[in-house]
Amino acid sequence: MTSAMAVRGAGARHLRAVPDAAVPDAAVPDAAVPDLWPTPGERLRAAGERVLVALLDRLSAMALEKVDDLAGSLERMAQEGGPGVGAAIGAARAMAQGRNAVWGAIKGGFAALAAWAKVLVGVVLALSPVLLLVALVVLVVALLVWAVVAAVRSAA
Repeated sequence: MTSAMAVRGAGARHLRAVPDAAVPDAAVPDAAVPDLWPTPGERLRAAGERVLVALLDRLSAMALEKVDDLAGSLERMAQEGGPGVGAAIGAARAMAQGRNAVWGAIKGGFAALAAWAKVLVGVVLALSPVLLLVALVVLVVALLVWAVVAAVRSAA
């Protein structure tokens, strides 16, 4: 046997383990032997701490799972929501970064467009000077036609 048990006194409620070499033949005084067995209060407190740690771990895991679900749904909404949702998200990002929300909305809306729509916007922007001139020529021709029709009706 590598350890001996010394009883604290006549009415002792718990035992202390003491190595054989430390136990003299005479009675062991209480101050010389360290307590190795926890009291019921200490065991209860330790069990309560373990329960609290387990509860906090479980709650944090549940909260983390909910945050991941929310982030996933927001990402899906941003990808599948179209230009309107993209513009709203772009504006929110710009506001959060302290930039102009209008430009953020324009960038977010453009980023959410399909590839063919982006190409169409690029073509329209590239051809806008030519289209502006064509629109002015069409307007002048329309005004001339209207003037000729008005002159013919007034003469008749």
